[in-house]
Amino acid sequence: MMESAISKPLVSIIVPVYNVERYIKRCVDSLQGQTLQNIEIILVDDGSKDNSGCLCDEFAQQDPRIHVIHKQNAGQGLARNDGLNIAKGRYVLFIDSDDFIEPDTCEKLSDRMEREQADLCSFGYQIETPQGELFYRAQLKEQCYENEAIRKRFVLHFFGDSADDEEMRGVSACMTMFRRSVIETGKICFRSEREYFSEDTIFNLDFCLLAKKAVIDPGCYYHYCQNEASFSHAYRPDRFHLTEVLANVLKEYAGRYGIEKETQERIRRMVWVSLMECVKQEVRRIGEVPRKTVKKQIESYCGSELVKDAVNGLDAGKFGTAQRIFLWAVKGQRTEAVILLAWLRNRKGL
Repeated sequence: MMESAISKPLVSIIVPVYNVERYIKRCVDSLQGQTLQNIEIILVDDGSKDNSGCLCDEFAQQDPRIHVIHKQNAGQGLARNDGLNIAKGRYVLFIDSDDFIEPDTCEKLSDRMEREQADLCSFGYQIETPQGELFYRAQLKEQCYENEAIRKRFVLHFFGDSADDEEMRGVSACMTMFRRSVIETGKICFRSEREYFSEDTIFNLDFCLLAKKAVIDPGCYYHYCQNEASFSHAYRPDRFHLTEVLANVLKEYAGRYGIEKETQERIRRMVWVSLMECVKQEVRRIGEVPRKTVKKQIESYCGSELVKDAVNGLDAGKFGTAQRIFLWAVKGQRTEAVILLAWLRNRKGL
């Protein structure tokens, strides 16, 4: 049975690994414990500086289904591409190395893919705090989309949230099982997250251009685990620039899909959410750099054409009170109010 599993895996699970020695065993344990045996586990050590790479080698020595790639650090997206290059499974699943999945994930999803002859299957997830407590659970409605319904309806949430959405589907590639032949035929790959925010979104949109059938499974299989690194608040000076790049890319894809009107609000809301993160990270720098430097940077964000289009086009009535006040401050170029509101959000951990 194990020999068959090695030579003909039904599912390839690709896991980029970078400096996660505290969490990698939990992740790999959840993969080795899958009720579906004929899987392969591809661990891509992306130049880890801790003991993660050695742990991967130890796992591989204990389980012939595990393959390890060691490479220079280039980011998660390109690490996934390296995993895809050697994958042999009919289906592909991506897992982040500090997360884990339910024991029946591969069995249930591959059965669904086989039964429906689907090209992709999205599923639910839950977000857990560093203490292991449930923070949010997204259990999705069972649905099926074929051909143009994929390109007109299924893909909409990849462009951003809408106030009218009934559920929050994850845009991460980790919340979907993919048919590998579609990836190969379309030469689909991940972009570098150093050049694009949300490289997963672009991968998903490329895939859906070729997909003939997409299904949503109501099961909640993926455990997204927040950890200390999630709250490190590392300053990214290119964050706003990458937001501009993503907005332009999404507009381009909307044109290719013929859904410019349907995605306009979603892209504006994406820009709005990203703007708040940009402002919050600037406010955290007060004390490290002069306040006037922070104020000038925030003014440049709020005065950009991208942000002006977003805030002028958004319906304030669809926001809560705190968001409406923030929107009022940005729209009116009230920079001191923007700084105060961002400081309050940082203080509350929002």
